[in-house]
Amino acid sequence: MAEARQLREFVPADAPDGITPDVPAIDVADVTGGVTDHTVWSCAGNLTAVRSVRARVREFLDRMGHSDEVLDDAELAVSELATNALLHSRSGQSGGVMTLFIRSDAGRLRVAVADQGEREGEGGHSRDDGEDFGRGKLIVDSCATRSGDYWNEDTHVAWFEIDSDAL
Repeated sequence: MAEARQLREFVPADAPDGITPDVPAIDVADVTGGVTDHTVWSCAGNLTAVRSVRARVREFLDRMGHSDEVLDDAELAVSELATNALLHSRSGQSGGVMTLFIRSDAGRLRVAVADQGEREGEGGHSRDDGEDFGRGKLIVDSCATRSGDYWNEDTHVAWFEIDSDAL
């Protein structure tokens, strides 16, 4: 949690040069019950936010009483989702933001990372690159009970769920 505070203090919430970034949205209309945490990170065009995202997920789920095994799996899976969002989307460019959504309720946790869609201009990698990419989905699938992704206008949302009997 301290890292998230440090990141918010170090990275201004406003985009440089008066650019207003589109904050990636997660459709939470169907969320009922349980406990949620919804955080928007200003990513400053680099991977420094991933450590803060992992810490935020671990702290929140620990507070909700999930087992160490669930914490480890969720931390690894969200690390992959956040890294992919920053490598493959506008969220990883200067002024970029990504949204983290965590829900913990009766026996299940759900984590989603929303990014700002495909990168613009040069740099980074597209989601279609082959080369040395593509194992993140396998890692997420091995940690999660269910996972997937969807597009909402210009926002890409990747999510996973882990069934847990901690609650």
